[in-house]
Amino acid sequence: GDAIANAFRDNFIAGFAENNHAETMKGMMAETVKCNWADGFNGDKTADEVWDQFKNTWGAMVSRVCWSMQTPVIDTTQSRIVMAGPLVINIDGGFPDNANLIHDGRGMCFILTLDDNQKVCAWDGFWDNEYPPMLEALGKTMAKMQEAK
Repeated sequence: GDAIANAFRDNFIAGFAENNHAETMKGMMAETVKCNWADGFNGDKTADEVWDQFKNTWGAMVSRVCWSMQTPVIDTTQSRIVMAGPLVINIDGGFPDNANLIHDGRGMCFILTLDDNQKVCAWDGFWDNEYPPMLEALGKTMAKMQEAK
């Protein structure tokens, strides 16, 4: 469980630099993933749908993530991994002059459920999706991205 948690965290973080989560997370997801995220991305999704969502939202707007995941909780009986910790993200949309470092000390929590092949088949994501500094940075960045189209 620890190895899966650490690989998930490391590969997830790595995907933000080039907005290529489909590549960095390759092989970690089941064919169908039940998503329940704080931003409203919910339901049964294919891995491709999950990474397409990322590519067009968080992956496009965030260039860097620092997530100090505390010791993961591994529930071998239910095949679940709980990952939580403080979070700092740079919401910049890829524009060097648009750095918006957002620190929410309450952090982020993922609860992953694994199938019999040790692939993620459910992903619950919790964070404060109404955190005012984050909303301000997202609005500013989305406007800048829209202007650049």
